[in-house]
Amino acid sequence: MDSSTPAAAAIAAAGSQTAANPSATALATVPPPPVRKFKAAELPLTTSKRTAIETLARDFKKKGGYDALRRKAWEEFMQSDYVKEAKELVLEIAQEEVDKNPGQLLTLERNKAVALIDGALDRRGIYQKAQEAIGKLIDTSAIEANIREIRRAEIGDEAAEEERLLGAKTDEEYAAETAARREERELVRENLRVIEENKRKLEREIKELEDMKRREEEKAAREARRKKEREE
Repeated sequence: MDSSTPAAAAIAAAGSQTAANPSATALATVPPPPVRKFKAAELPLTTSKRTAIETLARDFKKKGGYDALRRKAWEEFMQSDYVKEAKELVLEIAQEEVDKNPGQLLTLERNKAVALIDGALDRRGIYQKAQEAIGKLIDTSAIEANIREIRRAEIGDEAAEEERLLGAKTDEEYAAETAARREERELVRENLRVIEENKRKLEREIKELEDMKRREEEKAAREARRKKEREE
């Protein structure tokens, strides 16, 4: 079993503390958290925009952009105060688990004991907090600048600037535009409803006029027949 994982290191440290010196301290490393990879297919985009985004992401990766960001964020993370706090908390949680049932954890196979400690660390949010801490160290503005530079080389300065301005809209601006478009659609639907209602009203009036004309013609025809019959 790999002893470099947080749970494995904590098991070893906690076991030695229980057997020898409960107040002793030990270090446990916190691995980089898994990073979710968002796909353009998850977003409501047109095919052309989705293809452009995927191409930009691929080009950025080929140029080593992601690797450089990961290295920089990880180095800053390992130098941060959070790492020291996390190591102490990992050891504390492991010791708590051992104290709850030392006979079980310290006699289990190492991989099973590590799995139990990993579960405790996950429930206490150690990995999630580490992921959040690393996320805060990622320079998203640098990512955007690099990707926009790649895009500018592909489509030219003018088109790239239009895309930048479109992407620079705030959430409030998008919300306002969405509300305006919704109101416009509602207005169009209302206008269409009025037009349709007027159309039906006009059709009813035309039908009434046609019925009236037909009745008048039938009446005139009957009167003409009666007049002819009287004359005969």
